[in-house]
Amino acid sequence: MAVGLGVMLVAGCADSSPSEPPATAAPVALEVEVASCAGRVGQEERIALEGDVGDVLSAYVVDGFLGDYPRQGFVRAFDSFTGAAAASAARDIDLLTASRFARSSSVRATRLQARISCLADDRGDLVGATAQVAFDFQARGGDTGTQPFGLRGRYMLVREGGEWAVFGYDVARDDSGGSG
Repeated sequence: MAVGLGVMLVAGCADSSPSEPPATAAPVALEVEVASCAGRVGQEERIALEGDVGDVLSAYVVDGFLGDYPRQGFVRAFDSFTGAAAASAARDIDLLTASRFARSSSVRATRLQARISCLADDRGDLVGATAQVAFDFQARGGDTGTQPFGLRGRYMLVREGGEWAVFGYDVARDDSGGSG
C-alpha cells in the first residue's frame, strides 16, 4: 500500500530572473510505501510504519535540502539520526544535504520516493527498517545556474526511545542531472 504523505515539501524562491520559471512550481509530496517485511506484520503496523518513517524522511529532506536560500544550518537534517550516525553524517554533509548549493537562490524537490523493507521479531514487533530512496532536486541561481541533482540509496532505521531513527546510510549522489 502506497501512502503519499500530506507533507508538501517546497522551497522558497528569492529574486529569480524573469527568464526562469518560479522555483515554487508544483510542490512534490514524499511517496512512501512498504515494499516488503520479513516476519508477520499486520496492515495497521505497515501503515503506521509508512507514516513514522515518512516523518523521519520528511524532516530530513526539509532540513537538508529545502527552505529559504541562500542558507546555512544543514546539520539540522541529522536530528532524527542516532548519535553515531549523526556524527558520521556531519562529516558527509556535502553528500547527504544540499550544502554545496548553499549560495543558490532556491532548491526544490522534483521527486521524493521511498520504498521500505522492514523486519519484525517473533512477536510481530517491528525492530528495523530500510528505506530505499530516490530523491531528485533542482538548485537555481548562485554560482551553479540551474543544477539538477539526486540522491539514491538507503537509510537504515531502528527504534530508539520509541521513535524511528536513522542509524546508517548507504547513498550515492548524482550531480549530473540524470534521473535514475
